[in-house]
Amino acid sequence: MEIPSALSLGEVLETAARAAPHKVAVVDGERRKTFQELDEMATALAVSLQDLGLRKGDPVAVYMKSSIEFIVSFYALEKLGLIVAWVNPNYRRAEAEFILRNSGAKAIIIEGEWEGYDYLDAVTGMRKTLPALQHTILVGEGEGEGVYRFHDLLAQGRDRSFSPPTLNTHEDLSMLIYTSGTTGRPKGAMITHYQAVNAGRQYSLGVHATSDDVFIGLLPMSHSYGCGAILIQPMLLRSTLVLMDKFDPEGAFHLIEKEKVTLQLAAPAHYILELNHPKRNRYDLSSLRAGMIAGQIAPEGLIRRVEKEMGVYLTSFWGASEVGPGLGIVCPYPSPLEIRESYVGKAIADTKVRVVDPASRKELPEGEIGELTLQGWHVLKGYWNNPEETKKQIVNGWLHMGDLVSREKGDYFKIYGRTKDLINRGGFKIYPYELESLIVTHPKVQEVSVVATPNPVLGESICACVIPKEKQSLGLKEVRDFLKGRIAGYKLPDELCIMEEFPRLSGGVKLNKFGRGGLAELAAIDKGREKHRS
Repeated sequence: MEIPSALSLGEVLETAARAAPHKVAVVDGERRKTFQELDEMATALAVSLQDLGLRKGDPVAVYMKSSIEFIVSFYALEKLGLIVAWVNPNYRRAEAEFILRNSGAKAIIIEGEWEGYDYLDAVTGMRKTLPALQHTILVGEGEGEGVYRFHDLLAQGRDRSFSPPTLNTHEDLSMLIYTSGTTGRPKGAMITHYQAVNAGRQYSLGVHATSDDVFIGLLPMSHSYGCGAILIQPMLLRSTLVLMDKFDPEGAFHLIEKEKVTLQLAAPAHYILELNHPKRNRYDLSSLRAGMIAGQIAPEGLIRRVEKEMGVYLTSFWGASEVGPGLGIVCPYPSPLEIRESYVGKAIADTKVRVVDPASRKELPEGEIGELTLQGWHVLKGYWNNPEETKKQIVNGWLHMGDLVSREKGDYFKIYGRTKDLINRGGFKIYPYELESLIVTHPKVQEVSVVATPNPVLGESICACVIPKEKQSLGLKEVRDFLKGRIAGYKLPDELCIMEEFPRLSGGVKLNKFGRGGLAELAAIDKGREKHRS
């Protein structure tokens, strides 16, 4: 299907509604909406938001779980040329308040309550310190100063004429995607309509997605990956999207079987939980043909295991908020299993990638590990209200991401982690991924992540954080014996930290390694971790 790249995001939904008006676009529990119904709802909401005085270029925050109302809100805002400031629904007051203040949001669209959290109460408390915030649009019941009920606005805007603003898709911003803020304050990546629409198209390259596909929407759509792959891509392709506001493996199995889902775009953790779930074989998952993973490096053997046990063509890719809501590197469909297991792929069209020495920033030859830098149409326009961080991240026209990669034969890229992942043990440099790819093959290991912990003599120790398979016990000596003869002695783990689960960033996609309450912090303070006595 040829998709015009000059479309604005509002026009994406309008185009789908004209081409496939009666096709089901979204399934949300027992509710189903066609493309025409979605577009009519988005237009009605846009009319009412216009009545509130919101105009092109105004920032508006979206602080909601995945739902039909979420999708309608997004496309209504984009029709008006408003700038969406994403707030993850798992965020609590301090996290949300920072984004609202930084973005200068003039309005916010929220849930009433979800997962035991009262969003209206939280936002009402924030408004005293947020003078720019004028309007709260509420999905659910509640009232207060400046509060408007979502469905009242829908009713008021129906059957009224709408005059959309003129947009320059290459220049006008569509959204602010806030970084996770694991090592500092989150930064709002500025993304245009052209970037967002074209980004949504790129995901189909990895799995050959078409209008015949049915997506399961288990990713948080306020994140870069979920926004491009789940919120935008199915609308572009005129595919059906089945929503899931909170992931659990058996719930996903039920939806896949019931709705004949064909594509599952997720994180490695989602697939690991599904593979190890005891009830997986009770469900008919034969409709599921392909999937993608991102958020962390694919554990060794995961892609092969998913293909063997679930019959799913699985591939990973490289992306970031700074090239959001899309990707920069992917294995084109179809790629051999051996390629997908070893590499994150090739650079997508109109993207230049260099591998440079992190210190000198000189380009490195094929096969050497260095920092990923890139140029392309998808690179953020800068960070909102943060020119200093923009200058740090974009140097001489090249975006520096801190990811460690190597360029291999055929211009395929292999990823090793982040520059801050690198462990310096007595002057020896250790790449955690090398260890993780071996430890995860141990028959007792379900998941592993290797981090540095403080060492008064060597500077840093190697700590293997492990989630064992169910009912399995594991000791450090067993892990070291398993690795001996397969890696250099100085790379053997000094410590073993057994965990029931790994901390993740809000939304559950990315592993929280270095933020507050992250893996490195937990491992460093865990008094129960086993240490090697040399």
